[in-house]
Amino acid sequence: MALPKLNDTPKYRVTVPSTGQEINYRPFLVKEQKMLLIASETQDRVDMVKAIINTINACTTEEIKGELTTFDVDYLFTKIRSKSVGETSTLLISCTECDMNNEIVVELDKIEVGDVTTDFKINVTDDILLEMRYPTYEDFMKNEKLLQGTSATESLVELLIICIAAICTEEERYSTKDSTREELIDFIDSMTTQQFETISEFVNDMPTLKEEVKFTCAQCNTENSKVLEGIDDFF
Repeated sequence: MALPKLNDTPKYRVTVPSTGQEINYRPFLVKEQKMLLIASETQDRVDMVKAIINTINACTTEEIKGELTTFDVDYLFTKIRSKSVGETSTLLISCTECDMNNEIVVELDKIEVGDVTTDFKINVTDDILLEMRYPTYEDFMKNEKLLQGTSATESLVELLIICIAAICTEEERYSTKDSTREELIDFIDSMTTQQFETISEFVNDMPTLKEEVKFTCAQCNTENSKVLEGIDDFF
């Protein structure tokens, strides 16, 4: 005889930031929470990202169109987590004056992603145009330099290699999928400083989970302000 089902999980609606697609989702259950906890215990960033993506796939009840960007994944997981184990997260944030850790409660359900651009084309010269795209976590997991940690400049170059989808002239479109890493590095290295700064703005302005928290230090009464950015800052 089949065992009874414990509960009928509620369904919620959420909009995928990069595409505007509305989807249904449910809170994660014990089976998904176990997967997240096991991944967390490994202290491996790749395992944790895979567990988060698997949780999103398990908890969304319809097919998501296109690839999920990094900020899509962060946003969707935050929404799912808020409906699963609580709509707040308690963080320890150090005071800028005395370094004491203060307990700060963040309302996860109110966190939103910044502005998402619809203009993915950048003119670097009068006759060369770049088509850009937002990166996915799969892009990060394939890039050993970004996983291992590099200097800020090296990380920026690695992200640009990922984010340049195509190089277009008046006669032809060159997809970067058909280019080698070395060819893309040579292309970036051949830019002027101004051209490099122009395309770097795309990476620097990429949407992310962001929330400014303000608090008064419990020890020294100093007024603090800190911008939380990215999923790691919220959990």
